[in-house]
Amino acid sequence: MKYLSFIGCFYLLYSLLNVAQAEQTAYRRSATAEGTQYTFAWLDHDSKPRKISFLLPDDSSQQLPVQQVNYNPQLALRAVEIELLKAARDIDPREARFKLINRHDSLEFSLSGKDEKRLDELTTELKETQQTALDNYLTERYFQHYQTPLLQEAIKPNHIRYIEESTLPLIPLAQSLYDIVDEQSNARSYLNLLLSWAQTIPYDELTNRVTSNGSGFSPPLAVLNQNLGDCDSKSVLTASLIRAFLPNNSMRLVLLRNHALLAIAMTPLTKDTTMMIDGMPFILLDPTGPAQMKLGEVSKSTKQAIASQQYTLEVIPPAAARQQ
Repeated sequence: MKYLSFIGCFYLLYSLLNVAQAEQTAYRRSATAEGTQYTFAWLDHDSKPRKISFLLPDDSSQQLPVQQVNYNPQLALRAVEIELLKAARDIDPREARFKLINRHDSLEFSLSGKDEKRLDELTTELKETQQTALDNYLTERYFQHYQTPLLQEAIKPNHIRYIEESTLPLIPLAQSLYDIVDEQSNARSYLNLLLSWAQTIPYDELTNRVTSNGSGFSPPLAVLNQNLGDCDSKSVLTASLIRAFLPNNSMRLVLLRNHALLAIAMTPLTKDTTMMIDGMPFILLDPTGPAQMKLGEVSKSTKQAIASQQYTLEVIPPAAARQQ
């Protein structure tokens, strides 16, 4: 089983597109009696100086993970092995004899006995135990099963879970951005302001996703604390903030082979780059930076990857669905 982290967005660092580079002019983080105070200053897509300051209270931010633990296949196998051995103790030795084979990267078991029907029943139960043990191990550490665009079975961070759990605690940040949107603006204006802010957060160049052990992804709170993030980390943070402002618009996390970005169901302009999902146009938005790209603008490499259908999509549930 391979581990993947959506990193290696090297082709976007200084894109072949002839566009301006995002610029962050100030960053401060300080502890207060109520929580953590953040200040960001940057130049937006029109080179207009922008500044936000917000407080994340301890009682909400302390519920968020501050880092993604590394995925260790051997520890995962050990967790599964323990649960299988526990289940095997409950097997009547008169019905079946249990044997566990621990290979380098997999666990196998065998049962022997005279009653074939009973052996089939026990085999099914043990396979369920094996799968449940692995699923629990992954869930506790914010991982999930994943199939790559090349149909490889892999393990990756549970990006959607991070988005869901971060939306409410990050409302102070989303509100600070909304407060400086120009008057009489619409959702597009908010999204462009949000993108201009995210694109100025310094880019963290990390290892190749196929060989990564989990160190590549930073949860939203870690991006804010470190003022650093790669494409998947910035996409998850940005999606969390969009959900605070647009709780019900259909959204997707778009996972390319070496990149990650977002797609949102909105009425597109003629110039917008879109992709059709379930018969509806979704506008693409890329918060990675440092290239300044507004809503509907993506790199040539991204367009090519999507045109060749080398991507997978993950549904970002509506915020309202999580509050019921």
